[in-house]
Amino acid sequence: MVSVKFLSVNLVAMTAAIGIGTAASASVVTVSQTFFNSSNATRSYSFYQYAPLAGGSAASIMSGSVSATVTDLNGNGATLGAVNGLAMYTATVNDIAVRTLCQPFSAFNVGQFLSQSTTPGVFANEAMPGGATASDALLGIALRFTLSAGDTVSFASTFTVTNVPAPGALALLAVSGATGAGRRRRR
Repeated sequence: MVSVKFLSVNLVAMTAAIGIGTAASASVVTVSQTFFNSSNATRSYSFYQYAPLAGGSAASIMSGSVSATVTDLNGNGATLGAVNGLAMYTATVNDIAVRTLCQPFSAFNVGQFLSQSTTPGVFANEAMPGGATASDALLGIALRFTLSAGDTVSFASTFTVTNVPAPGALALLAVSGATGAGRRRRR
């Protein structure tokens, strides 16, 4: 069995601000990738996609998803399988796994000249494990799978981390806004 590894860096991080000085920000890693096994044997693949975490916070929530579409191109059926019992999708922060999907994952089979999608794996609004975020963190998605000879698989996956400002910072923003409004009324 041949092993293939890919590395891709996505330097686009989405950021949303809810106030000046105190911002809730979201960082997103996305994968939309198709793999074609042009060999005559089943291959193992490891694909990594990264994006920087926009700002750091002690309180963060995370969400993610993965789905795959497998297509048989050579008329003998197609199989998407697991690599050594590993999860097909792993969300990481600084290359440390924080959440997996599609584990255990044994195999997904498609008939002759057919194409079929897996059931999407999803997690939403889960607390980030303690100590997993930092201002210079790197978010990632690792996809690990096997693919039968002469077939394709297309993945669509995301991993989002939203940093939540501390309640004290939001209270400070509210007080400064109220103070500014009071000053305008007196003039």
